[in-house]
Amino acid sequence: MNEIDIYVALPQGLYCYDTAHHRLIRKRASDMRNLTGYQDFVGLAPLDLIFVANYGRMTGLVPQQRGVFAAVSAGAIAQNVYLYCASAGLGTVVRGWLNHRALAEAMSLNEDEVPLLAQTVGFPLVAVTQ
Repeated sequence: MNEIDIYVALPQGLYCYDTAHHRLIRKRASDMRNLTGYQDFVGLAPLDLIFVANYGRMTGLVPQQRGVFAAVSAGAIAQNVYLYCASAGLGTVVRGWLNHRALAEAMSLNEDEVPLLAQTVGFPLVAVTQ
């Protein structure tokens, strides 16, 4: 079961990651990074990932378990992104503080698709000490 879709928000548009063909498929030609959270940096980050639960594909679970299962899956994916970023010298932060409804509407998601988390990826700020 592939219950989480990964969307990629870049300056040039919104993409969905096609796991079967390992490619990005453009969904929107507009910059949606500023919709992925309330913090100031989200609109300026090079990349924001959006983890979307697709409850329509979770037919093997009772409805009461779908939310928890989707959250655990999204958390595991986010942790893998953290591990990759650490190995590649990138910075990342995961956020659940976002306007889920506004983001879903802007992404044209259906009622079975719910944005759970967003994760910003970029180069870490280097602190300068004097």
